[in-house]
Amino acid sequence: MFEFFKALLLSTIIITLWTAFILLQDKRGLPQLNRWFAAFLFALTTPQMDLYAAHIIPGGILFLSLVASSFLFLKGPFIWIFLSILLRNEIKLPKLLIHFLPFLTALLALIFFQQQWTSVILIGMFHMLIYLLVALVVIVKKRPYIAKVWQDFQNTTYYWLIYVVSGLMFLVATDFVVISLVMLGALKNYNLLDYGTFPIFSIYVLSIGVLSVYRPKFFFRKEINRSNENSLEISGTKELIPEQPRSVLNEQELNNQKPRYLELDENLAQTLAQELTRLMQDEQLYRQNDLSLPDLAQALGISVHQLSELLNVHLDANFYEFINGYRLKLACSLLEDPKCQLRVLDIAFESGFNNKNSFYRVFKDGLGVTPNQYRERLGQQELKPI
Repeated sequence: MFEFFKALLLSTIIITLWTAFILLQDKRGLPQLNRWFAAFLFALTTPQMDLYAAHIIPGGILFLSLVASSFLFLKGPFIWIFLSILLRNEIKLPKLLIHFLPFLTALLALIFFQQQWTSVILIGMFHMLIYLLVALVVIVKKRPYIAKVWQDFQNTTYYWLIYVVSGLMFLVATDFVVISLVMLGALKNYNLLDYGTFPIFSIYVLSIGVLSVYRPKFFFRKEINRSNENSLEISGTKELIPEQPRSVLNEQELNNQKPRYLELDENLAQTLAQELTRLMQDEQLYRQNDLSLPDLAQALGISVHQLSELLNVHLDANFYEFINGYRLKLACSLLEDPKCQLRVLDIAFESGFNNKNSFYRVFKDGLGVTPNQYRERLGQQELKPI
């Protein structure tokens, strides 16, 4: 039984390292996510190698054991990193250093004060718990956004991130329970983690990494283009084009109300239009998938009625047309970029569209072709001899 476990463990280590190297070379998907996922896979091999060394070397390797023990302090930061990428929050270096500082501190403490091992593990347990609770609060707060990714952007990079984050949170919760039981005396040792939970989680994370690299057709079906504008068959599932977004309906309701006096003169409207352009170009608010008319009005510092007037009267466009114009332009630039290897649905999400069907419809209405056809034509042009 132990020989089988050692063989399984060694195979997992080799495949994990190989997948991490491939991810660093892979130009598909989000480069930032590929790098961080590779870093997590590299970190994940440390406890695996420690466990394997303990089976083939009497007493194991001390330094590997110390690093593996400090791995507790890495789980929380990686939850924060993957959750930040999922929510499309910027990861800045100062915050990054703060999140990884406890890991370095714990490792140094174990190197110089090995007798404090129990105290370090106890602190690491509560360190994981804090990250877990904060992540749960953030997920509850961003529940509509995550549900939108889950329902409308299947097989995209962000869709798989939900699995990574949920699995990592489950591992943290399991670690907390098992460590607590050991410290309370209900369990004699950490064998449940070493021989049960951790190997299963390693295979789970590795499977996501392998799927991300090799992308078998069973999981990653190519989108099928249909000329019928009333329905689109995407990823093997036929779906009707949804009704207009709620933000458009809100604007229409405002316009259908009894006539109102215009609140903006030409000078003020011109100033607001310039600020609106800045918000779109510099801060790229249109990339927020849940951006609504009230949200944009708040960012501009005016009322919803004033924004509706600015768009309809002074810019001759409704909210839906105005925002999707920027989204379509970004989507085209990504499709035209030969270095961009994102899938079409990833591009839709990156550009700010909150529904795959609306993305295809806007693209077809604006350019007369589907995103896949647009990309294929660009590729054919590049292959033509000069």
